[in-house]
Amino acid sequence: MEMVFKTKTVSEELGVNPTTIQRWVKHFNLTCQKNDHGHYLFSEQDIEDLREIKKQLDAGLLMNDIQIAAQVKSPEAPVKAGKFDERFESLMTQIEKLEKKIEEKADDVLSYQVLQHATEMDDMMKRLIKIEEKIEDIEVKLLKMPQGPEETAEYKKPRRNWLVSLFTL
Repeated sequence: MEMVFKTKTVSEELGVNPTTIQRWVKHFNLTCQKNDHGHYLFSEQDIEDLREIKKQLDAGLLMNDIQIAAQVKSPEAPVKAGKFDERFESLMTQIEKLEKKIEEKADDVLSYQVLQHATEMDDMMKRLIKIEEKIEDIEVKLLKMPQGPEETAEYKKPRRNWLVSLFTL
């Protein structure tokens, strides 16, 4: 039968707190035996895995970046892939939400621009109507004015001959 060790013994051997050992077991999904009281029992292989974790942490790696041989061989590996898939789906959902917000913002901008152009077109139509009214007024005035030499004679005052006016004084 293989030797098993309790959490306190393993923690003393590795020089870490027992709760640290428990946190590592949970974080890395290590498959450890448990006794009747629910306490972890560690095999030699489990202790080697924990040594590898401590070594990588001491080297400055983050817990999420640590790779251990037990994880690669463990049947728990699909669970890690499942977590990756869940995270990927979560990110894809967030990306879709952001894309929808961008589309809504673009629609809002486009609506504003169309409204602005419609207002400008209304202003231009009002100006065009005023210009047409002024042109009609000018045309009416032009129609009232004399146009040919016959008509200009009617509007001119008859002038007296200057000679006649000289003698009539």
